[in-house]
Amino acid sequence: MTLDVQSLSSVKAFQMKSGIYTLTTLELYVKDIFLIRQQLQIMIQKAPNFFQQTPVIIALEKLERGKIYFDIFALRHLMHEFGIVLIAVRGGTDTHRKDAFANNIAWIPSSKSYIEDDNHYDDTASANVIKIRKHRSPLKNNEDLEEKKHVIATESKIIEKPVRSGQQVHSLGDLIVLGSVNEGAELLAIGNIHVYGHLRGRALAGINGNQNARIFCRQFEAELISICGQYKLPAHSDKSHWGKSVLISLIDHCLHMKEL
Repeated sequence: MTLDVQSLSSVKAFQMKSGIYTLTTLELYVKDIFLIRQQLQIMIQKAPNFFQQTPVIIALEKLERGKIYFDIFALRHLMHEFGIVLIAVRGGTDTHRKDAFANNIAWIPSSKSYIEDDNHYDDTASANVIKIRKHRSPLKNNEDLEEKKHVIATESKIIEKPVRSGQQVHSLGDLIVLGSVNEGAELLAIGNIHVYGHLRGRALAGINGNQNARIFCRQFEAELISICGQYKLPAHSDKSHWGKSVLISLIDHCLHMKEL
């Protein structure tokens, strides 16, 4: 059998393309691996399937001011234990960078504007807090802010069919779903999210840092809701709005729900 090398070389084997993805970021406030384990366990018990095989970026900026050493290998082992996939480490010291490379983990430098934009975090935050939020890119200047506002106003998406389990729908502006959103489906929008049927899946609005984004829902039964990175697992908390028409907004960095 003769292998035609020339014919094989003419066949395109792959193509590398860039893409934009919403990734979960776990911001560490302490280096105590046992405390982190304890709080992760409590969080995962509330939603045992939600974090399985979830790619996560670990952010070390809150430890960086004191140049605190953190054992990345131990953290990677802990993430694996809970079924979470650690794909990158953000920030930290040069030692953290070297440790990440030694453990075959990507390292991302801190963005100064990103840190400064997070001034709603108290520097004296309790050591018993682990903050998980959606990663977003910083707005560099007023021109970028105006551009984002323009995108939100002009690039809405309307989905006329139900969103099935396993589907993920993105919108650069508002996202309007005329049908229902099934369990296991995910909606992501830079602007507002409107669901005119049952909302049983996940809805993440304001994913690029738009704190004025809203979630409107005709019948609320969501697995997860999030605005500008602040999230809630409604199925494991207050059920007073369950099955009702609701408006969800972000006030003082907390999610608020009210009936429509």
